[in-house]
Amino acid sequence: MTSSDTISSAPVTVIVPAHNESQAIERVVRDIYGVLVTPERPAAKVEVLVVDDGSTDDTARQAEMAGARVVRHEENLGYGAALKTGIRAASHEIILTTDGDGTYPAAAMPRLLEELACCDMAVGARTGTDVHIPWERRPAKWLLTRLAVYLSQKPIPDLNSGLRAFRRQDVLPYLRLCPSGFSFSTTITLAFLCNDRQVRYVAIDYHPRVGKSKLRPLRDTKNILLTIVRSIIFFNPLRVFVPLAMTMFAAATVVALFVRDSHGNILDGTISILVLGGIQMIMLGFLAEAIARLR
Repeated sequence: MTSSDTISSAPVTVIVPAHNESQAIERVVRDIYGVLVTPERPAAKVEVLVVDDGSTDDTARQAEMAGARVVRHEENLGYGAALKTGIRAASHEIILTTDGDGTYPAAAMPRLLEELACCDMAVGARTGTDVHIPWERRPAKWLLTRLAVYLSQKPIPDLNSGLRAFRRQDVLPYLRLCPSGFSFSTTITLAFLCNDRQVRYVAIDYHPRVGKSKLRPLRDTKNILLTIVRSIIFFNPLRVFVPLAMTMFAAATVVALFVRDSHGNILDGTISILVLGGIQMIMLGFLAEAIARLR
């Protein structure tokens, strides 16, 4: 891993995915330059790469006026697609990501780079003293995080924070697994954790966004849930299949001991289906585990 002295002066690319963020993008870009440009790291070593994801306003022009390099999608492809475009187009090996709506504090970026000197990914966890997450998103966020912690067996203070630092070469192998939507951050976090890469978290504040949110709670929550299960099946499948099998065996036991006596032999078929289903889950789990190890 890179030493802290090298990190403090290393060239950095900051990727900012943006879709119709003209109200905030100029300030976001200027704040990034303000905290990352130092005597050790002159402006020539700081690239702010704004990926304009099919904006219909003047997001691209505002970003360019603030000094950013802009890459454009002709149509809106999604948050994850914008990040993948930015990672592939980045000029430097060390990468930071943040959002274009002014929610993440640029002041936390130097701390993330310091942590990156001794880990594989540094994540800004929204657990600071001034965190503005809309109340309607908190229950789903809590449940999804608990599920991800159980399945990955690793502590995860913030599952899908958009403020993080990593090395480009470490992330490139996982890009084909990452979806094009908001689930990108969840996938890359689980990919690192399930492959025993070291992830460190830095407590940060989270400001109210500028402009209208692009998040669609029901659809995006469903997508993140599917992403968590899909990612764990890909990297650690027994954590999914064994609990399913145990649930079927337990259900078969309950039916056999407490229900069949009151309904007669009519439920023998139910017991058989549950037991066979549990065995199939175990076999699928071992098959998926063998494939995951070969991969």
